[in-house]
Amino acid sequence: MNRSMYDKIIENFVLFSEEDDDIRAALIVGSRARKEKPADSWSDLDLVVFTQNPKPLLNEKEWLQKIGDPRITFLENTAVGGGTERRILFEGGQDVDFAVFPTTYIKHLEKDTQALGVLAKGVRVLIDKDKMTDSLIESAKNKDKENHSISQEELNNFINDFWYHAVLAAKKLRRGELLYGKNISDSYMKNILIFFIKTQKKLQMGDEFKHWHEMRFFEEWADSQVIQSFKRLYSRYEEDEIWETLRNTMQIYHEIAVDVCKMLNTPYPFEADRYANELVDSLYEER
Repeated sequence: MNRSMYDKIIENFVLFSEEDDDIRAALIVGSRARKEKPADSWSDLDLVVFTQNPKPLLNEKEWLQKIGDPRITFLENTAVGGGTERRILFEGGQDVDFAVFPTTYIKHLEKDTQALGVLAKGVRVLIDKDKMTDSLIESAKNKDKENHSISQEELNNFINDFWYHAVLAAKKLRRGELLYGKNISDSYMKNILIFFIKTQKKLQMGDEFKHWHEMRFFEEWADSQVIQSFKRLYSRYEEDEIWETLRNTMQIYHEIAVDVCKMLNTPYPFEADRYANELVDSLYEER
């Protein structure tokens, strides 16, 4: 995507914001604001807008004509921060996200670990009429320097959460709800697995490991063995294959979770692990 096309979008939005008294600040985050993993041909433009009245930006569409030529637009929840964003594809395929927050929400974001993590990787101030984002950006800088650790209680909760959902997925498969069971294995359980893979990598590499949210750049930071194992963790919409990939997911998770607990010198809940595996085996064998 031509960089100048996004520059024009940014320029138009700044002009629009200067004329709108409700809009008090706007930040660029994501790939177009960071030095590491900067924007490429497939990157979108992520804008965080702080306004005294979010409703017009979220509920109305006419204002988009002042920014560009919108072809597709819709609302969805933000990936982090607990807000709402308007996503737009402008003419030429320009992909822009406007995450819109009330100005009073800044104090909340200053305590939001995930949001601060995104800001810590790079942020560019477009507009700040009242210097209200200074403390938010400073909080992000301080967060990036913190030693990220997980408590024994949190770790134990994640592990039990995973094994509970392994049994739930098996029950759904037995009932004949193949898609439901497959989704639990492919989505919910995989998210926990990814978290533990990240934790393992962080414990192995220390500060050298750059943490990315969700599954970003997985193929670049994960070990080759782990990447190869994922070829066995997803199936077609076939019952036998879904059972196989569920059990493969459980096996890989067990290995990684046990290793994480060992590195953290934390007891692994083997009883929960054993009980879940017995239930899943029983449900499978009774088909």
